[in-house]
Amino acid sequence: MCYSRSNPNQVVWHYAELGKVGEGVYTYLQQKDQYREEDDMIAIVLQLEDVFFEYGTYSRRFLADKDVAAAGAEVLKNFHRTIEQTMQEGRHLQLLLVRIYEELGLDAAPLIRYREERQLRLQREDEERKRRKEQQRRQAEEQQREQLRLAGTRFLAGEYISSENFIGLCKFKRIPIPLRTHGTLSRSVIELSRDSICHSHTKSGAKPKLDGCFAMAEALYEKLSETMDATMK
Repeated sequence: MCYSRSNPNQVVWHYAELGKVGEGVYTYLQQKDQYREEDDMIAIVLQLEDVFFEYGTYSRRFLADKDVAAAGAEVLKNFHRTIEQTMQEGRHLQLLLVRIYEELGLDAAPLIRYREERQLRLQREDEERKRRKEQQRRQAEEQQREQLRLAGTRFLAGEYISSENFIGLCKFKRIPIPLRTHGTLSRSVIELSRDSICHSHTKSGAKPKLDGCFAMAEALYEKLSETMDATMK
């Protein structure tokens, strides 16, 4: 038994000529590399009672210094204990293991129930994460709106506001900022009011051109004067 090559969520029977490397441990060439033999993909098959199942697929290069027989024997020895430990720790339990239990004639119901309950738990946890994320997004938006409302009030009163809040207010009021002016606001302007702008100098030490910034300050002042009370509450 192994996972379907076309559907990793389906366990199928697969027929291959096996080479025995140890007690209950076999291998077969799953895929031949056309350039390098060490890149051939070798599948490891384990036998538990009368059930043969594919444990994994590795390159010859990876397996070159591995004791495949000993490693496979260890997996078989601890097979049932590993399943119990997996369930106790709440980890993913492979569908292949459920199918092996069924083929062995063992009671697979606890394994099936565990997978179903774990899936439901993961779904609930995912939904809760999404709910918290959405709540945080709304809170951040509300905080941003309140910050912009206070900044708009200060700007109307002739006080300074940060360039970041100024750009945010223009965006909120749908006032387009020319690309060059936006660059000046982001790089050079520290804070500004309707009539004054505090700024840093350019790398060359020159004073930045602020005509566009003053024009935007006037445009924002006019827009806020018209709509502040109606839209920022």
